[in-house]
Amino acid sequence: MDGRIDFWNIGYPLLGALVYFVAPIALAAIAYSLYRRVRIWRTGGPYVELGSHRERIRRFIGLAAFDLLGHRKFAKRELFAGLMHFAIFWGFSILLAATVISAIEFNVYEYTGRMFPTASYRVAAGFVWDVFGGVLASVGLAMAVYRRYVLRPGRLNTFLDDGIVLSLLGLLLLSGFLIEGLRIGATELNPRSDLYAPGAAPWSPVGWLFAKALGGAGMTAPSMESAHKATWWTHAAIFTAGLVYGALSFSKIGHVIVSPLNSYFRSLRPRGALRPMGDFEKLETFGAKDLPQLGWNQLLGYDACTNCGRCEDQCPAWASGKPLSPRKLIQDLRGYTSERAPVLLGTPAGAAPPEPARSMVRDAAGEEELWACTSCAACLEACPVSIDHIDSIVDMRRYLMLEEASAPSGALSALQNLEQRGHPWIGSKLTRTSWMEGLDVPTLAEKPDAETVFWVGCTGAMVDRGVEVTRSMARVLKRAGVDFAVLGDEEGCSGDPARRLGNEYLYQVLAGQNVATLNGYGVKRVVTTCPHCFNTIRNEYPQLGGHYETLHYTEFVSELIEQGRLSPRAASQGESVSYHDSCYLGRHNGIYDEPRLIARSVTGSAPREMSRCRDRGFCCGAGGGRMWMEESGRRVNHIRTEHFLETGSDVVAVSCPFCLQMMEEGISAKGMEGSRRARDLIEMVDEATGGR
Repeated sequence: MDGRIDFWNIGYPLLGALVYFVAPIALAAIAYSLYRRVRIWRTGGPYVELGSHRERIRRFIGLAAFDLLGHRKFAKRELFAGLMHFAIFWGFSILLAATVISAIEFNVYEYTGRMFPTASYRVAAGFVWDVFGGVLASVGLAMAVYRRYVLRPGRLNTFLDDGIVLSLLGLLLLSGFLIEGLRIGATELNPRSDLYAPGAAPWSPVGWLFAKALGGAGMTAPSMESAHKATWWTHAAIFTAGLVYGALSFSKIGHVIVSPLNSYFRSLRPRGALRPMGDFEKLETFGAKDLPQLGWNQLLGYDACTNCGRCEDQCPAWASGKPLSPRKLIQDLRGYTSERAPVLLGTPAGAAPPEPARSMVRDAAGEEELWACTSCAACLEACPVSIDHIDSIVDMRRYLMLEEASAPSGALSALQNLEQRGHPWIGSKLTRTSWMEGLDVPTLAEKPDAETVFWVGCTGAMVDRGVEVTRSMARVLKRAGVDFAVLGDEEGCSGDPARRLGNEYLYQVLAGQNVATLNGYGVKRVVTTCPHCFNTIRNEYPQLGGHYETLHYTEFVSELIEQGRLSPRAASQGESVSYHDSCYLGRHNGIYDEPRLIARSVTGSAPREMSRCRDRGFCCGAGGGRMWMEESGRRVNHIRTEHFLETGSDVVAVSCPFCLQMMEEGISAKGMEGSRRARDLIEMVDEATGGR
């Protein structure tokens, strides 16, 4: 039969039997290496959010189709890198498939005397293996070398391991093409060979070109045959060395296994929901001081990191000169895990492990790094292997806050105000109901059967600029004929600042009180102007028994506009508008189109997009409790303001009270308050539907 002859010219069965001897050893080395890593992962705490395997499998299949196999995140973020990784992944996957199919064909015929169905298509298959396997892999590998050693993007760290892996893959490809060329030259293109088949040779175009080149260089058929045998065994040795190296070092080769595992075992929680701590009465340590207080899947995530730097490239803290690099944080925690886990594994059952030589929180992660995070989820969105950086950061913040009361002074003051006054805004003389003056807005106590509860939030009630937005929202709801009420003095802080700052106990107290109030009234639907309150009530209150249809006003109002219950006129038609995506509305909850629909309805045209928008939007700098902390280096909101000014728009429209304050401060700091302004979308709707 035409096509490649398995184990031709390598001394089968005596020498060929070595393949069956060495291959299991290499596979056993990989299995043992994975077993060692699993033991290390198990030094983490129990993972209590495993959930339904059916749901997990369904999500993983969708993720695999688009991200793991389709490389959507790679190509979406950086086309060159995406195409490179796609070519390497699929090129080598096709070559692996060729090897597996060939082995199956050989063994089926060897032990049963029957032809495996694919054997009839060996010549045509040679074209697939050569072009869609070898050529694709070669192109991808060349792109990788060019990118890493010539383009050298700033976020890409290059280590010895990268060179070793690329060299191993390159040598595999080169030796594989040489083997094919030498075989074709000694057989299919050799008239004296019993395997002479000149018509079949071009179907393996790369091998055919190698054969022609070698023949043109003066190699005879016998010399090709001798060189083929030596090259075949060299190729096998390189492949085995690669497997063993990957197993022993658990290098980038290992991520082929670990990354899909991490994607499968990542939390089923909504992205905006933090990991619950559990029953405080049963906890021995609050927060994560060491590996046992982290989930085992978090340690798995550290191993899944390929050090690609995409998270760092998107991080607003890093962009503004803060010490936090999400990539370095994960790599440092991975290093700490490898250092600390053997000590924990060597501790006898029931005995207390010795104190670590280095603190995971202060030495491996770093306090300043932990407090620099805005929890904007840019790192999560960018990560191609689904690592959750925020969970680990908040777990360690919890330890610092609850065990050591160690936090930036501004954060401690805000939390103290939360405990004493029920809101984080120090110095505010407003009350929960000050904004209601003259609006005839009912409270839920006065109207317990209201269909919708308008959740005002601390900033909407306690900050003057937020009060303007809240009053606009109330007028718009009344204008649309919405049956709503507010909690008034019964409303407390949603708990978002406390939870993001690591004070889980205070969060549970605040959230528990709100859940009791809402459940007591039998509330079914909540609408709020604050994305942080929205995210907390929608995604985190269910952890405490609070289940409501929770909507951000952009969802609710855009629906009112589409239903014709609101008919905005293009009152701001003379002004050009850009829209700033709130992190907790966009990346955390996937709401991008509704705010833009509102902007279009009140201006008559689509908003101008900033260079960083939608899922690549840039944080205003206030999330994760950063609103109440002093900022070192460049201010994040000043960078975002520059993005807005680059558009040339007159107005930056927002849909978050934090973003409104930060953008107004940024415009003022840039000296542009006379010609540029920040407005909340609901203020624009209010104006466009007959308001001020």
